[in-house]
Amino acid sequence: MPENLPAPAKVLVIDDETAILRMLAMALSRKGYHVDTADNGELGIKMMKSNQYHLVITDMQMGKVSGEDVLRQARLLKGNSIPVIAMSGTPWLMDKHIFDAVLPKPYSLKLLFELVQNFLFPLSEEDSLS
Repeated sequence: MPENLPAPAKVLVIDDETAILRMLAMALSRKGYHVDTADNGELGIKMMKSNQYHLVITDMQMGKVSGEDVLRQARLLKGNSIPVIAMSGTPWLMDKHIFDAVLPKPYSLKLLFELVQNFLFPLSEEDSLS
């Protein structure tokens, strides 16, 4: 692999629905991103503590630890340096302004890719300049 190519951006996807987790991991991997997955918010927070991510995509409604809990921990650990996208079937019930973006379920992969690209494009551009 040529040395001047940037490393793929690392994305953490957190969702308690296995089918959604697998689909997102496969779709984002095919676009060239390195994807880690967590099937609950607790595991997602542990992964954020031990790994560096460029983007976190989290479901809102999960067992004991919600998407808002994941966001709070991301801000404590990384400040605003890591964008957090929320996925919700009821986006009208949440405070959308605390997240960097909200994906209302159901959503198209095209919309997902556009959002991810918006957050990760500056990273890719910066990496390719060095």
